[in-house]
Amino acid sequence: MYLGDVDMKNVEDLFILEVFQDAKILAGHSGLNRYVESVEISETPDVLHYMSANSFLLTTGYAFQDNPKELCQLISEINGLPCAGIGIKLRRFIDELPQEVVDLANRLHFPIIQIPVSLTLGKVGHQLLGFLWDNKTEELHYALHIHKKFTNMMMKGYSLQALIENIGLFLKCPVLLISPLGEVTAYSDHFDTQNMKLLKEHVAGAFKENMEVYRNKNTITMKYPVESQPDIKLNVFPVKTMRLFPYLLIILNQDELRYPSSKLAIEQASTVISFTLLKHEAIQQNNRMLKNNLFGSLVDGKITSKQEIIHRGKQFNLLDNNRYVSILCKIDDNSKNFFQQSDEGLNQIYDLLSDYLKKKVTKSGIQTIFFMKDTYFVILLQFTTSYDSIKDSIRTSIEEFQQEAFDRLKISLSFGIGNYVNEVTSIPITFSEALDSWDNGFKLYQRKFINFYETKQIQELIRLIPKQELQNFFENTLRSLAYPRTRDEEDLIKTLVVFLDNNCEIAITSKKLFVHRNTVKYRIAKCEEILNYSVEDPTNSLHLRMALLMRTMFHTAGG
Repeated sequence: MYLGDVDMKNVEDLFILEVFQDAKILAGHSGLNRYVESVEISETPDVLHYMSANSFLLTTGYAFQDNPKELCQLISEINGLPCAGIGIKLRRFIDELPQEVVDLANRLHFPIIQIPVSLTLGKVGHQLLGFLWDNKTEELHYALHIHKKFTNMMMKGYSLQALIENIGLFLKCPVLLISPLGEVTAYSDHFDTQNMKLLKEHVAGAFKENMEVYRNKNTITMKYPVESQPDIKLNVFPVKTMRLFPYLLIILNQDELRYPSSKLAIEQASTVISFTLLKHEAIQQNNRMLKNNLFGSLVDGKITSKQEIIHRGKQFNLLDNNRYVSILCKIDDNSKNFFQQSDEGLNQIYDLLSDYLKKKVTKSGIQTIFFMKDTYFVILLQFTTSYDSIKDSIRTSIEEFQQEAFDRLKISLSFGIGNYVNEVTSIPITFSEALDSWDNGFKLYQRKFINFYETKQIQELIRLIPKQELQNFFENTLRSLAYPRTRDEEDLIKTLVVFLDNNCEIAITSKKLFVHRNTVKYRIAKCEEILNYSVEDPTNSLHLRMALLMRTMFHTAGG
């Protein structure tokens, strides 16, 4: 981190000190970038002969109380040294700075700063010198200044976006806040230009793809998205909250930070951001508890009055006169993760899932409500269009999310989806259907499945056929695979189910089963050898699908 030398400090840097907290700039705003190397205290008009270059003069103006022209002459002379500026204590000998002095200082870009009347020049000079000569003291002052500023912003209810914008302003460096899933939560004004927007998307994309690696690094170097540009260096500061994984505060090109912008100051700012996020999450947690209680009672059939459902659900954006579909999501029991070990673990992972899935599903123009019921994560969809017109979109969104959750979080998820209903009072029905769909999907696929309620309806039709005829069809269609006796035969059946469910696509099947494509090819070939017919033939495929749906009816038969 580049902190520079002592002579790199300028007038603007003085405002982080306690003695300058109530100081006012009377003139020469544009000269605040003048360097400061030392401090002089004087009340004599010939101070010019004793001042060194880049000194900051502290005075009460006693020698010039009745002679503004001499003060103007002094400013003109010391400006040529050069002089960093003047700190003047008014209302002792000079009540107000004469306008001609203000005009001259503005023309010369010469800073004149009013020292608070409550402070002695000795105290101000002592703190300024300590600040100029002690790098560590300056860093501490700056960090405390940053902490105070950002704490005040937090207390005033500043948004995350406003806090990040102000961090960028203080550091004069581009700043990003990345969520635990790699989404850009807030960013500084530096990213408003087209090239910087491109850079922001590039950095966000890289974090989204490599979050598991990047969240454990302090510094990252990556290629600039535009050719001929140098590599960019990112400094990563974790911002911890109640969530399982931290947010990440990303500072771009921190090596170019001007003194005294230190790591300590950045950590102070990130602490305030952490408190802001914690406050937001506490509100979310309370809201989630209320939502879980309401919708848990609704799907359990404990609230039956339409008027009460609409009234209590309004605060959670439950809409009247819509169509409603329940989707149940659950972490697969054999997922190799620790999220299921506690309620808090489930809450944290479901926070991540809801954030992500909300973005996916709402792209289709569907309103969503998320809540937890036992160990299920429930998504209630609300829409006014035809269900058939959005069903494929829903499946696609869930498939993409399911795969991304596995790739990025190493979590295997399964979904059961109910049919749509037309009344809020019928929401328990679509929930019950989704639960049945999940249970049935688990029997068929075990893990990482998406099962719609229509499958259950077909099974109900199958049960209308005499059982003996069904068993004959079942055994003739599946042959020796009807009652698998070994682990290999179970794997063949599981592969066949997933293969048929995904339109005989080998690539998709291998991805869903977590096996190599050649393994899928071998197993399908083995199935065809046992069955003595092609499984991809349309008629054979239909017969197989029907027979596989009957497995739960006959899984103990023939044993």
